[in-house]
Amino acid sequence: MEGLSENMSVYLDKLSSSSADNFWTSGLVFVMVRHQIAFMHNGQVMLDRPLAPNSHHYCKVLCVSPVAAPYSATVNFRVEGFNLVSSSSRLICSIEGRCIFEEDTSIMADDTEDEDIEYLNFCCSLPGTRGRGFIEVEDSGFSNGFFPFIVAEQNVCSEVCELESIFKSSSLEQPDNDIAMNQALEFLHELGWLLHRVNIISKHDKVEPPVPAFNLLRFRNLGIFAMEREWCAVTKMLLDLLFDGFVDAGLQSPKDVVLSENLLHSAVRGKSARMVRFLLTYKPNKNLKETAETYLFRPDAQGPSAFTPLHIAAATSDAEDVLDALTDDPGLVGLNAWRNARDEIGFTPEDYARQSGNDAYINLVQKKIDKHLGKGHVVLGVPSSMCPGITDGMKAGDISLEICKAMPMTTTSAARCNICSCQGKMYPNSLARTFLYRPAMFTVMGVAVICVCVGILLHTLPKVYAAPNFRWELLERGAM
Repeated sequence: MEGLSENMSVYLDKLSSSSADNFWTSGLVFVMVRHQIAFMHNGQVMLDRPLAPNSHHYCKVLCVSPVAAPYSATVNFRVEGFNLVSSSSRLICSIEGRCIFEEDTSIMADDTEDEDIEYLNFCCSLPGTRGRGFIEVEDSGFSNGFFPFIVAEQNVCSEVCELESIFKSSSLEQPDNDIAMNQALEFLHELGWLLHRVNIISKHDKVEPPVPAFNLLRFRNLGIFAMEREWCAVTKMLLDLLFDGFVDAGLQSPKDVVLSENLLHSAVRGKSARMVRFLLTYKPNKNLKETAETYLFRPDAQGPSAFTPLHIAAATSDAEDVLDALTDDPGLVGLNAWRNARDEIGFTPEDYARQSGNDAYINLVQKKIDKHLGKGHVVLGVPSSMCPGITDGMKAGDISLEICKAMPMTTTSAARCNICSCQGKMYPNSLARTFLYRPAMFTVMGVAVICVCVGILLHTLPKVYAAPNFRWELLERGAM
């Protein structure tokens, strides 16, 4: 009932008609959602009207700090809002339907000087399981306010608590922040519903009929919200709950649902190196050995148009950290796919980096290839003036020459290298130590000797005049 319009009668009628028992159709029911209240007696709506939020009697909770707290911990809460303190109001803190704290607001009131905003401070111990909680300020009338909070692991709470800045800025009456505040509040409610559903399924898994799992569309919205903020711990918790069967995936398997979202591609487009590193190391089954096949997300996974995350990173500017993360995956899949993964046209990530002018990317990956795969690659670049564009129809690989070491050095090859080294030691002061040019010099000398021999045969009985230098034009021809 989070998105109710001004009239709640229609929704309350649907609720009473769809109920399987007489809980909603008997007795007196009081409903308050945001700025709307309604009374229902024996299934009939008797009163439905909005509250007056500008009234000086209206109570409103603006923010609770922290909005997420670790379980099995003693937490100091601070409640911020309007008209919280009165002689008849009290504060109630409950988790999973169980009240863990209750006290009069006049006792907890903070003496902080502020014209409008009031503060309440209290301390309580949380249970040892994940779940959702509510802090509510109520009195004998209609002036009630509440705010949700999450109970989870410490790393999850640290990320969710980043939402506190949004709620605190909204308390300063900044209209531009209303959309962000509503989205953050909806995320807290939806995450709380998910944890509540997990607790119900875990406790009543053997009850018939079984409790339905969490809706997939609502679960997807939670994942998008967490991915946009680079919340790795929250994303991990959501993925674990999906693979544990707490989300209704329909006819699809959890793996197919996750891979269809192309989460790694989205993280690369967002230049989130932190999220990329997390996804590459995530394993659905923690009991399997660490091999390339046990990891769910791979740098060579094909998305639309057969693009891999490596293709996207190679063509993106200022994404060196992302490319560094993609080529640091546990199975070294990224390094092997740098020159092997091809899109629909046939271009590799290295081709995209070269055509985009990201030469630093090529050097970065080449250093890693030399370190992890062996120094057996030599790449000769071609000047940019000779490199046609990708749209010219040239196939990938035509713009560079690559020489690779196919086989490791054998014992015979090593022995020959030792012979060359010994020859270098015999002539320490000679230019012969530079073995790179010796074969070329031998070839030139051989050609020269042959030319001299042919010339002598063609000039039988040559007469050589005394001259400072030998010249062919001074030779006399002889009889053949």
